[in-house]
Order: sequence, then C-alpha cells, then structure tokens
Amino acid sequence: MILIKIGGSLIGNARNLVSTLHKYALTTDKRILIVPGGGIFADTVRTASKAYGISDEAAHWMAILAMDQYAHYLTDGTPAKLVTGIADTSSAGAGTSVLLVYDLLKKSESRSTSRSTSESGIAHTWNATSDTIAGWIASQLNATFIKATDVNGILREGTQLTEITASELLTMGKTCVDPELPGLLLSKSMNCRVMNGNNPDHVIDAIRGIPRGTLIIGQ
Repeated sequence: MILIKIGGSLIGNARNLVSTLHKYALTTDKRILIVPGGGIFADTVRTASKAYGISDEAAHWMAILAMDQYAHYLTDGTPAKLVTGIADTSSAGAGTSVLLVYDLLKKSESRSTSRSTSESGIAHTWNATSDTIAGWIASQLNATFIKATDVNGILREGTQLTEITASELLTMGKTCVDPELPGLLLSKSMNCRVMNGNNPDHVIDAIRGIPRGTLIIGQ
C-alpha cells in the first residue's frame, strides 16, 4: 500500500495527479490511497475561527470536514473512487482511492477517553493538520508515506535537504510540514518523503524508489 497525502496547495493540478496515479496503479497492480489536505476549504475554517471565536475542538472537526470536501473535489472527473474506511482500502484491488477522513477519525474519537485527543493520539489543535492525520493513517496501514505539496522539499537556510531525521526536524521551527508530524514519525519509527506534486512523473519516481524531494527519517 502506498499512501500519498495531496496538499491543498496543489489544487490547480491535483486532479491531473490523481488521474496519472490511477493509471500507474492499474498498470503496475498497485494500491494507492490518497489522503486529501484541507486547502482553501480548511482556510475558510481558519478565517471563521479567528473572526468568530470558534474553539479548537470545533475547528478541528470543521477542518477535517474540509478535508472531505477536498476529497470530493479530487474524485470529481477522475477515475479514483471515494472510500470511507481503512478496511475498504485493504480489500480493494489495484487502483487509486481517496479517503473520506471524518467518519474514520470520529470512530477513533468514540473509543478515546479524552476529548482533546482521539485514539490516534492526534491533538485537536491547528498544529496537527492533514499531514499528521495522513501519517497516522499510513502507520495503521503500514504504508509507504509520501507528502505531495507545492515545494520541492524541506529547506534549511535556503538549501533543499535530501534527508533529515524527525528529531532534527523538531528543532527547525516552521517548515512545509505541520509541527506535530515529526513527533508522530518518531513515535511510529516511520519515514515520510516530502516532494513537489506538480510533476506527476516525479511522484511516480518516488513510488518506484527514485529519490525525490526530502526524506524524513523516523528517528
């Protein structure tokens, strides 16, 4: 299983990426699960939260619903299908699916004893975005984890890094991944490749094992 988080920043080219990934998955007999970002839909929640004093708890779930809106956008006019749970992806054949995240995380929440985190351990704050959610889902599936965004990788002092450990990333401050993702990668001892998704062929290269972007090593 390959999990690709498609960021909202790619909205202009995202459906072309989805269609290309689907064709590749069919021809190579692979299963690709796409976790959508929030993009402009989550930005609306951020704006409303600042203007009207929405709590972190409510804004968390509103932003996850924004991810589901983006999921519908990604499948509109593409051959990818929407799925509502991890079990659906595990039993699916070759091809590309786009995950509706809200119900999955709500079920996880119902099994938790705390309202501030779910069974997944994902904090209900703006520091834990679709990056961390995608990482947790990848860990549940033992999937290869790729984050496709609109930059080439992680920069340090203006230079793109080919590799960085999650421990190092924790000390860097603001980057193109959310603040909670490095901690999750450490806790799960898993890697994440961050790369530019505007070139679908480069994303396919990454699936094939050709280095692209920045590899975050879960240590």
